[in-house]
Amino acid sequence: MENQDHQHNIEISYRKIFARLNTRKKFAIQSIEGTTVTVEQDEEICGQKEPRVFVFNTEKELEQFVTQENQFERDINSQLSGDSMPYR
Repeated sequence: MENQDHQHNIEISYRKIFARLNTRKKFAIQSIEGTTVTVEQDEEICGQKEPRVFVFNTEKELEQFVTQENQFERDINSQLSGDSMPYR
């Protein structure tokens, strides 16, 4: 029973971290097995679905991924809302 509780706590923890993901990209948790979480990014390239799969073995790895993706999104937003548009 204790093992099930531990697994349940890991799953809750992963879902809480994942919930902080704030990006236009579409990510979904595919599975949580033991301490491994598999996240899939639903990406379309030229009309073809090209899912990318990310595997994280610790909460820290998932947290770093979420932080990095959120930073990419903030950078894009600041570029889009800035006054200086890059010349083409």
